[in-house]
Amino acid sequence: MALAVAIVVTAGILLGKPSTQAAQVKSEFGAVARYIFIPSRNDPMVTVVERDSDRVVGTLEAGLVPEQVVVSEATRKLVAVDGIARGVSVVDLANGHRLTIELDFTPHRLIASPDGYVVAAADFSVGSVAFVELMRNRVASRMGGLSPIRDLMFGGDGAFLYVVAERLDGIAVIDVARGKLIEEIAVSSLRSANAAGLTRSPSGRMGYVKAQGSRTITLLDLSNFRRVREIEVGRDALKAFPTGFGGYLVVPDNSEQTVTIVANASLTVAAMLKGGAGMTTVHSGWFDTLALVPSATERKLMVYDLDRLSRAPDIALPGSPGPGAVTQDGAKLYLALEDASGVAVIDLQRRVLLRTIAVAPNPVAAIMARSFDVCH
Repeated sequence: MALAVAIVVTAGILLGKPSTQAAQVKSEFGAVARYIFIPSRNDPMVTVVERDSDRVVGTLEAGLVPEQVVVSEATRKLVAVDGIARGVSVVDLANGHRLTIELDFTPHRLIASPDGYVVAAADFSVGSVAFVELMRNRVASRMGGLSPIRDLMFGGDGAFLYVVAERLDGIAVIDVARGKLIEEIAVSSLRSANAAGLTRSPSGRMGYVKAQGSRTITLLDLSNFRRVREIEVGRDALKAFPTGFGGYLVVPDNSEQTVTIVANASLTVAAMLKGGAGMTTVHSGWFDTLALVPSATERKLMVYDLDRLSRAPDIALPGSPGPGAVTQDGAKLYLALEDASGVAVIDLQRRVLLRTIAVAPNPVAAIMARSFDVCH
């Protein structure tokens, strides 16, 4: 298949440049899985909370005021971008050392590979992606010349990156090691869409594509890069979110204010329930029996019982929820409260707000290296 895409590859170039100042680590955070990292929108300092005690145990200096942060347990590193600098800041969580890996574009988006060894840094507006090896602190490959990007995700083994871009009629498949576009999976619903979202199943075998304005989710077999089938859901939904064990897809639609639940076993719509306004993501937990949909507009967490396929009582929040994470055992959800200088801790067994942890003002997100949820 001829693909009219300009590709630039820079393989194996070491671009790490040490910072003149070490990160200010007030505790040792090498046991990455024990902690929740909460960056602030106004400050380079990242607050660190211990998962077991829900206590603030220290802070670290990110090297910039982060627009986005990811954390790798495999390499014990935190990676941040600010949407201004032409590079990424990398902090070693074991010793606090920090360096800058320079790029030839300004990254606004970071996603980590499932194994945590590679981070993709992207500028959606110019269609550029760089693949950063965290063990070697270098750019292993990069790709430019794509049209503006709408969304991207790694496959389950991290070997391929899947990209929705403005002038593509399908999903671009990029070989991460070479920074090379190797395939395009045709998806007709993307041709006229202004926005689209990608997610993958917990196993990594299936991918889900949702184009805004289309009533269908397209299912992809990522093992052989082919389209499998479509499922009809809400027209203006932006993403289909798989639950942690993969039993369901949960699809929030802000326009129709509905939440559609698709049973993966039968690939059929199991329920369409009342939603709310300001829905941007879905979490799941407690042995895959709950779907949790934050509403930033209504300052609450909507709870859906997946065993009964019904809406459970909402949980009121003391602030506007932002991105969060669920502990690996599915028992607790941490939500950044963007306007309340806090992080809400939700007990998912009892379905109650346990406490609010005070952190620096305007927290961007509550981030864990590993979450019960599949990374979205």
